[in-house]
Amino acid sequence: MSTSTTNVPAPAARQQNPQKVVFWAVLFLMALSVLVLSELPMLSPSHPLHAHLINIHRLLIPHAITGALALLIGPLQFSTRLRRRNLRLHRTLGRIYVYSVFLAAPLAVIIAWRLPLIVGTVVQAAAWWITTLAAFLTARNRHLQAHRQWMIRSYAVTFTFITLRVLNPLPSYRAISDAAYVPVIVLVTMLSVFLPDIAFNWRELTTRRT
Repeated sequence: MSTSTTNVPAPAARQQNPQKVVFWAVLFLMALSVLVLSELPMLSPSHPLHAHLINIHRLLIPHAITGALALLIGPLQFSTRLRRRNLRLHRTLGRIYVYSVFLAAPLAVIIAWRLPLIVGTVVQAAAWWITTLAAFLTARNRHLQAHRQWMIRSYAVTFTFITLRVLNPLPSYRAISDAAYVPVIVLVTMLSVFLPDIAFNWRELTTRRT
C-alpha cells in the first residue's frame, strides 16, 4: 500500500525591517556620541564638573548604573524574536528595567535637589516613573498591546538622557543657562511622552474611515 506525502513549504525567514534597523542605528550613534563627547570627558580632573561629580559619587554611581541598565535593556525588550524565543528572559529583563528606573529616577531628583535644574528634573523623573509603572501594570494585567505602548513611552523618556545631551558639542547649546535649560528638559520630556501617541494613531490621523 502506497502512501502519499504532501510537501509543506518551510516558513519564510522573517525579514528584518530596514526602517527599524536604521532607527536603532541612529539611536545607537546618538548614544555613542554622548558617551564619547559628553560623558567620558568628565572623568578628566581638568573638566569643570569633575570635582562636583566626585562630591556626589555615592549617589551618582548607582544612578548611572541603573540608568545605563535601563538604556541598554530597553531595545532588547522591543525585540519580537527575543520575546518569542525566550519569554522568561524577556520578563526577567523587563523586571530589571523597571527596578532600574524606579531607583534611577528618585536618585536623579536627590542629586538635583538644590540645583537650579530641580524643576525640570522632577518633571523628567515623574514622567519616567509614571510611564514605567504603567508599562509594568499593563504587563502584569496581560494587556499586551497597552503594555507595549507604555513601554515605548517609558523608553522614550529613558532616552531623554541622550536627546538632551546630543547637542552638547555645540557651544551655543552648551552655553544655555540653567534657568533657560529647565524648559528644554520639560519640553523634551513631554514630547517623549506624547509623540509616541501620534505614531500609535498615525493611521487614524491620516486616513478617513470608510
